[in-house]
Amino acid sequence: MTIFLLITVTTFLAIGVLWAVGLRFRSDPIRAMRAIAQMYDGKFTQTKNPDQTAVSFDLHGQPAMLRIKPPVGYAGRYLTEFRTTWPEPRLRLQIQPRKTLRPDFFYDESPTIESGDADFDAKYRLYAEQPETARRLIAAGLFSALDELNQMTRPGAAYVEIHDGFLFVTLEKTFGYADQLEVLVAYCCEIRIPSTTITPNDEQLQSDATPASVPNTMRTICNACGDVVKEDGVACNDCGAIYHRRCWDPKVGCVLYSCEGTTATEASLTH
Repeated sequence: MTIFLLITVTTFLAIGVLWAVGLRFRSDPIRAMRAIAQMYDGKFTQTKNPDQTAVSFDLHGQPAMLRIKPPVGYAGRYLTEFRTTWPEPRLRLQIQPRKTLRPDFFYDESPTIESGDADFDAKYRLYAEQPETARRLIAAGLFSALDELNQMTRPGAAYVEIHDGFLFVTLEKTFGYADQLEVLVAYCCEIRIPSTTITPNDEQLQSDATPASVPNTMRTICNACGDVVKEDGVACNDCGAIYHRRCWDPKVGCVLYSCEGTTATEASLTH
C-alpha cells in the first residue's frame, strides 16, 4: 500500500512539474514583449485605444518601438510592427511581397516602379515617390533582410513603409518568444541605415512637381499608433511627444521609454 501510494504521489508530482514547465515555456506574445522590454531596458505598455501592446526602447541612440496591434483593413491575424526613425524625412516608399499585396497596410501609396533588380522585382512590388533614390537603396542591398523577415513570418508576410522620417516594418504574425523578437529587431536593424540622401535626379523631379504631390516637410507621427496626426493632437507635457487625442491614455501616459509623463496638452501641428 505504501509503495502504491508513493508511486501515485510521484506520478502526480511528475505530471505537475511537466505541466509547470510546459506553462513556463509555451508561446506567449505578451510575455515575450515583457521579456524584450527587460532585455533592451525598454518600456512596456498596453493600451485599449489604440488596442496594442508595445515596447519602446533605444536603438543605437534613436527611439524604436515594437508593438502588437489588431488586424488592419481585413479579417486576419494580429500584426507585429517595428518602428524607428529614418534619416531622410522626404523619402517615401512601400515594399510588398507580390504573393500577398496589402495596400491597406500603408498610410500612403506611392507610384509603382521597377527597381531594376530582376530578383527583387520578381519577389516584391516597389512603390516610391523618389524612384532614383529607391533604386539606389535596393542596389545597395539595403532591403535584403526582407527575405529573412518573410521566412520568419510564414504563412504571413512582411511589409516595409518609409514616410515622414520613420521606418515601419509590419509582419502578419505575432511571436511568442523573446529570442524571436530579438532576431526580428536584428533583421530590422539591417534596414535602418545612418544616413540617406535624395539623389539629384529626384531633387529635380520634386522641384518640378506640385507641392501637394510630394511634401518636403515632415509630418507629425503619433507616438502611439504611428499614423500621421493631421488635427486634434496633444503633446506630452514632459517630453513634447505628439499623440492623437484619442490615443493619449492618461492611465498609461507617454509610451516612450525615456519619459514618465502622465499629462498632455493641446499640440500645435505643422503640416
